[in-house]
Amino acid sequence: MFWLKTRIITGSGSLARLSEEVRGSERVLILASRSMKRHGFLREAEDHAGDAGAEVLSITGLPAEPSVEVINEFLPKVRSFQPDLMVALGGGSVIDTTKALKVFYDSPGLEFERIAFIDRFSKPEPVPKLRTGLIAIPSTSGAGSEVSGASVLKKGDVKYNIVTPEIAPDVAILDPRLPVTMPAEVARNSGLDVLVHGIEAYTTRAATPFSDAMAIKAIKTVYKWLPLSIKGDEEARERMHYAATMAGIAFLNARLGLCHAMSHKAAWIGPHGLLNAIFLPYVMEFNMRSEYARRRYAEIARELGFQTAKDLVELVRELNEMLGVPKLRDLVDEETFAEKVEEMAEKAYRDGLVAFNPVEPTPEEIRELYMKAYRGE
Repeated sequence: MFWLKTRIITGSGSLARLSEEVRGSERVLILASRSMKRHGFLREAEDHAGDAGAEVLSITGLPAEPSVEVINEFLPKVRSFQPDLMVALGGGSVIDTTKALKVFYDSPGLEFERIAFIDRFSKPEPVPKLRTGLIAIPSTSGAGSEVSGASVLKKGDVKYNIVTPEIAPDVAILDPRLPVTMPAEVARNSGLDVLVHGIEAYTTRAATPFSDAMAIKAIKTVYKWLPLSIKGDEEARERMHYAATMAGIAFLNARLGLCHAMSHKAAWIGPHGLLNAIFLPYVMEFNMRSEYARRRYAEIARELGFQTAKDLVELVRELNEMLGVPKLRDLVDEETFAEKVEEMAEKAYRDGLVAFNPVEPTPEEIRELYMKAYRGE
């Protein structure tokens, strides 16, 4: 099956379309990152929503990582305002936070532990029908949250998923003026996340020719345009912005694999996209024991002008090096890592995304992958 709930609006200045999309709503809640306020895009969004006759409440200063605690903190304010439309203006974390707020605002009796995918061996309760509209306006180019039916939330040091079509945004506005404001490091990390989304979505057990088309286009865009995007090139930023959504459409349908499972459980170490980039070559080498994975990696390699699966792994390593991706040992000391690696491996093994990976790993194999990545082997 291939599906897409979200209507996508693109082009420079497309944020102005918000006034049209808001029309008919009485109370609009905008959740925005600090950077969107600083660069004036929040004011722009407020003006467009106000022009449509809506009462507008904005909440800014959301933490970088969405968490259950953050949701509980903001819920009273949301319930007090009683919005009939929510607008998420910011990076993937802002969009994921807004999705989760929508869930618990529309269904006050739900408990996180009962609806979240804690692991692949437990079955969460379905999220009931939700009523509040949701518009996503991403400011970074990586998460793909503007089209996905998932919200990734931290509880403690670990990330878990709420997955339901009910939280896929109704509309995504991709205005390339917004990602131009990204710092180079954010552009790099989010862009590498797009690459991992594309490669993993292309090689899962749920991939289809339709998800493949989106995944390959995203991968080729990253390969060509990410280095320029990091330097601030505006055309590159626009192309990467659209590629992030394409990769989001790919994994919405084909899902992801072991690399994401590992980075979710290592969320305490550093930025998600960066961890994905570090783990990817090790996971690819592990997956090479599968003939299916080798064939699929080789197909990607040929799309990029190379030949074999090994060429693709080497290409990923070279791209990481060229873009200054640090080693895992540069992000966390050995003693702390060693203390947590067993727990991370066990939790990664139980992650729902592992079920879509081309090779089924054991907890011990995942532990060894973590250690290889740490040692830089």
